[in-house]
Amino acid sequence: MLREQDFSMDIAASRATLTIDATETLLRAATARARERGVRVHIAIMDASADLVGWISFDGAPRIAAHTARSKAFTAVNTGMSTLQWGEYVDSIPASEQRIIHGIEGYIGAAGGFPILHEGHVLGGIGVSGANQEIDADCARAALEAIEDPAV
Repeated sequence: MLREQDFSMDIAASRATLTIDATETLLRAATARARERGVRVHIAIMDASADLVGWISFDGAPRIAAHTARSKAFTAVNTGMSTLQWGEYVDSIPASEQRIIHGIEGYIGAAGGFPILHEGHVLGGIGVSGANQEIDADCARAALEAIEDPAV
């Protein structure tokens, strides 16, 4: 039987998420970099709960890339790692575990998605898709640099 002195229970935990100002800054910076690079992309920003809070879709961006941008942001929020790191992790585990992971909808292991971190908290994620993976990642990194994210 557990006694009170055996453990104490906290009933609340601090959580953090993106502000509207951060979301707008991320979108502006990623959009500016995409324009510099001459590419048409989709840019997805998700908050700490993996809810879509920011979205820009360039005219003429590949339609299939819209889903990919959201998946990149979703993966980054839920794993706390870049989507490229996630892909490398999945590639490193046994095939039996890969089958389990591949059965979970929404996760993607392609460059262009990053978690948005601050003081040990995952505030959200950004996903960019529509160009090649290198350019997608560059646009997302530009957004993180605009809010001075140390994870870049």
